[in-house]
Amino acid sequence: MNFYKNHRGTMLVDLLVALSIIAFLSTLTIPYLKRYQPNLKLNATARDLTTDLRYAQQLTVTEQKVHLVKFNLLNDKYDILKVDSATTTIKTVILDPEISIKQITGLTNDQVVFNFYGGVSQPGQIILTNTNNVDAAINIKPSGYIQLEQ
Repeated sequence: MNFYKNHRGTMLVDLLVALSIIAFLSTLTIPYLKRYQPNLKLNATARDLTTDLRYAQQLTVTEQKVHLVKFNLLNDKYDILKVDSATTTIKTVILDPEISIKQITGLTNDQVVFNFYGGVSQPGQIILTNTNNVDAAINIKPSGYIQLEQ
């Protein structure tokens, strides 16, 4: 019983030491995470764009209607469009403010147009960049193969 009387409050001291260690480690890791966050957003955006290109390709093959992905470089966004007797917007994506479309090569009018077999009218490349000047490239082959390079 005397043992417990002499050690009163040690649990509180242990708790304060543990909290101070957690606070110290947090101050070390938060700046690293803030610096690395644009790279994570770039990878996620590049994967999403690749998925959306494949989605438009699949819609073209299954519906036998022309679908295309049109890029707007000024506003850093893209639209998935269905071209029939009238053009219908399937999906609009506005990129994160830390991500921008750096360059589009090989595509006429900054759009990827899929044919009924899943191929594209013109092959090309889309390069995305982030605020850390890290790039991710999406290559589109004539056969319709869409490849993400990070």
